[in-house]
Amino acid sequence: PYTYYEEHQIFADTVRKYIRSKLEPHIDEWEEAEYFPNSVFSELGEQGFLGILVPETYGGIGGDYKMAAAWCEAFGELCSIGLTVGVNMHSLVVSHALSLYGSEELKKKWLPLAVKGEKIGAYAFTEPGAGSDLANISTKAQRKNGRWILEGTKIFITNGSRADFILVLAKTDPSAGYKGFTTFVVDTSLKGFSISRNLKKLGWKASDTSELVLDGIELGDECVLGQVGEGWIQASKNLNWERVMLILTSLAGARKCFVETYRYAQERKAFGRPIGEIPAVKDILENIYAKLKLSESLSHFALDAVCSSKHSSEKMGRLEVSLAKRYVCDTAVWIADRCLQIYGGYGYTTEFPVERWLRDLRLMPIGGGTSEIMAHIALKELGVR
Repeated sequence: PYTYYEEHQIFADTVRKYIRSKLEPHIDEWEEAEYFPNSVFSELGEQGFLGILVPETYGGIGGDYKMAAAWCEAFGELCSIGLTVGVNMHSLVVSHALSLYGSEELKKKWLPLAVKGEKIGAYAFTEPGAGSDLANISTKAQRKNGRWILEGTKIFITNGSRADFILVLAKTDPSAGYKGFTTFVVDTSLKGFSISRNLKKLGWKASDTSELVLDGIELGDECVLGQVGEGWIQASKNLNWERVMLILTSLAGARKCFVETYRYAQERKAFGRPIGEIPAVKDILENIYAKLKLSESLSHFALDAVCSSKHSSEKMGRLEVSLAKRYVCDTAVWIADRCLQIYGGYGYTTEFPVERWLRDLRLMPIGGGTSEIMAHIALKELGVR
């Protein structure tokens, strides 16, 4: 893709080689088990893949958003989006947020171990009664005897059952509006933290997705990420970057699904010729290719907007990211569905990966903000009320 420099392309090729040799041979086993081992994190850490956006001071490589994006497009070709997003949430969202906003004490405590894959992170926004409408979260942190007491429930938390530390968004001053939110770094070994259940899902099988209970967890001021009252703006920026990650992962998955399907259409024969030469099938393939090209353009349009904006800016390409996420993620699902159609009955079996692509990509228009919310944000940014 045109956005990347040669160094990014070389890095992406290295990632692809690693995927083929170390991860792809085990994917079916991990999908069946509905869990991938923590050793995946430590092995990725040994290769330096978990510290792309972490400064060298804390063991990372101090890369930029384009390098992280190149990783997403390469790693997103792995036919196990649950694993892909589990790793990326830890390395590109949680560790990145900690490196941006954390105190020196928090950075030294968690980042070197996170980069090595020895400690795993998660981010807890969503609650049973507050998904897209984060302003209505009920998790609260109240001051008592100079400490913070954290109470609440979080749900749909990627890495929730394996995380060693979690960034938790909570209300610290319900009367202060958007300035009444604070993010806390919670050590999951603390008293009061528990996992109430792991959710069964249609896709993302290899990923653990959990409901968490925060029952009177006692925290000191050193556990505050940034400053008290900065949680909402942190969440907004982190979500915007997470959406870019999901856009690029969707693009990579849809592209890989298409490549596999195109190859199948050239090999599978019916009526004495490859099915890819049948006009109706050829028309589907051409339409998929056109939508992929548009998705690439929109994805990199959003990426460039984020890269060119200052991180201190609250918007950070919010319009471009919202437009891209709505189109690219919806289109990725359509592409996987059309690809499955080309496989015919075989596509509905587990003999080919297309059914997994469809199941896994189906969550992309929901996670990180639904397509409907993306449309709302885009219209709001354009001044349409």
